[in-house]
Amino acid sequence: MIRLKESILVERSLNYVFEYTSDFSHIQAWDPGVVSSVRVDQKKIGVGSQYDLVLKFGPFRPKMKYEIIEYDPFSRVVLKGVGESFTAMDTIVFTKTAIGTQIDYQADIRFHRFGNLIEKLLFPVMKKTGEKAMAGLEQKLAGTRRLPNKAMWFKSGSGLPDYLADHLIIPGMILFSRFGYALGKRFWSEPKGVLYGKKIVLTGGTSGIGKAAAFKLAEKKAFLTIIARNRVKAEQVRQEIVEKTGNPHIDFLIADLSLMDEIREVSKALKAFKKNIDILINNAGALFNERKNTPEGLEQTFATDLLGVFLLTQYLKDALAASESPRIINVSSGGMYTQKIEVNDLENSQGQYNGAKAYARAKRGVVSLTQIWAEQFKTHGIRVNAMHPGWVDTPGIERSLPGFHERVKRILRTPEQGADTIVWLATSKRAGQYTGLFWLDRRPHETVIFPGTCESAQERQILWEKLNAFVSKG
Repeated sequence: MIRLKESILVERSLNYVFEYTSDFSHIQAWDPGVVSSVRVDQKKIGVGSQYDLVLKFGPFRPKMKYEIIEYDPFSRVVLKGVGESFTAMDTIVFTKTAIGTQIDYQADIRFHRFGNLIEKLLFPVMKKTGEKAMAGLEQKLAGTRRLPNKAMWFKSGSGLPDYLADHLIIPGMILFSRFGYALGKRFWSEPKGVLYGKKIVLTGGTSGIGKAAAFKLAEKKAFLTIIARNRVKAEQVRQEIVEKTGNPHIDFLIADLSLMDEIREVSKALKAFKKNIDILINNAGALFNERKNTPEGLEQTFATDLLGVFLLTQYLKDALAASESPRIINVSSGGMYTQKIEVNDLENSQGQYNGAKAYARAKRGVVSLTQIWAEQFKTHGIRVNAMHPGWVDTPGIERSLPGFHERVKRILRTPEQGADTIVWLATSKRAGQYTGLFWLDRRPHETVIFPGTCESAQERQILWEKLNAFVSKG
């Protein structure tokens, strides 16, 4: 058996520290050894609460189930974990101090089969992982999401590659590819669902990922409305979907989603003839290599990829709230990991314009909006999630990033693979339990990896106010 012990002291109240730490759905935010954690049950946290975890152990991603077996509010929590080749017993004790709360964490890990023969070799690795986890918890409870700067990476002796590997970017280069899709698919066991009669609005459904999602949604008998810019193309895609799926409930509306006036008009039309909307999928987006303004005077990347998403969602909120179990799915990009939303330069006017950077900033903004909406829309019963499709071979990628496309085209995903999580978020009963998360291959992932890419609470508020100010001008 390997026994690990760590203690930390944080300047936070006992109640807050206990409630945050004892909910293991947060663990991937502070433990680098955990890829994701999803709570299985929906009852009040206590004895019997269960969590499904995916761990990071070298190149492997073993699964583990945790269950709370002892729960003494504001004092002590004991969790039992069961994996394929090992078990764990985690005991967490909370003590109020003069300046905050002390956390004493003990993990007893037992390996089965041949694992017990190499426990001595595993102990240093496990100890280091435990130290990183407690340091991550201490940082989270300190009330900041700031990550170490580059000087600290190398001062600590870990180096940039190790830092990135710890935060899933190096493995992510594989996870974003078709190989990552194949790996993730091994863990899917949920039965296929249907969407008969569900009123779904999908933007950008005439090519690439959006078109692939449209076909899958139609196969599941959804009543689908596609918002597209090109009428001829939209009609062709509609006919193709109807012929191949046998679903006659496919229609489309025409709007340029970079133009706020057209978004207002299409929103009015949707509310007039649909009355209520079950699912809104904000998929439309574009990467522009040159900076240009729309006819309304807005920078086109900002207008198309962020402001348009904001306005359409705000306009359709009431129609969504009128449904029984409404959902919003925002399609982002793995590129958003590299950028922070610049609230003082939303239209990318400062410095030399870079299309990929502008696109990533907008997609980061979409993820920020997802988290804001998740909180705001709770009272309306609307679940709001974001996802990214991985690296997908689409005409847009080939046109906008030809160099990238040429280098990695052999490992790019198909549009159908990229669209899978969109369809799953629309269909799955389990997905309907969560809100405010960022998904890849049906698993929630971190939203912040690189230092300096996370906006503060104040910046998030400024973003919200500025987006409202932009649309109120119209």
